[in-house]
Amino acid sequence: MSKSFSFYQYILTVRGAKGEAGVFADEAFDDLMFPKYETDYNLLSDYIENYGSADMRLSVFDELYDKYQEWLKF
Repeated sequence: MSKSFSFYQYILTVRGAKGEAGVFADEAFDDLMFPKYETDYNLLSDYIENYGSADMRLSVFDELYDKYQEWLKF
């Protein structure tokens, strides 16, 4: 049985961490329009590409999304 959490709920677990993942999570937390209930990769990447801050890099999103997919399995 897998978890049903949004990507945003996952990245809250890395808020405050050193490095790019922590910066990304902090930026998403501060972004009041971030899609907090979204799980879909394409919708999230479109949002980040069009509305994300400069510190919300797509390469970091890709890494975090892969980790999110693994996290959901456990």
